[in-house]
Amino acid sequence: MTKFIKTFAVISIAALSLTACDKINNANRTMDTMLGGDFKVYIAGHNKVYTVTNGKVTSVPEKGYYVFYANVDGKKRLVQSPIATTTIEKID
Repeated sequence: MTKFIKTFAVISIAALSLTACDKINNANRTMDTMLGGDFKVYIAGHNKVYTVTNGKVTSVPEKGYYVFYANVDGKKRLVQSPIATTTIEKID
């Protein structure tokens, strides 16, 4: 019985720590939502670097993607990119 309790305790602690990491990741994604300004957005598998000018990059963590309006061929276009493969760089 003691072995069962120890195993249950270890599994419970591991589950709680994973939940805490997910909360931190969600908070970081929420910060992306609050940011405004100029950004370069790199998406793995795309040769193009998207530029967001005087705008914001909004995250939708529950669906797993970013949404932003980028300058594409001189026009603002709506772009959605997966959070896992997207890198956002703030331009000063």
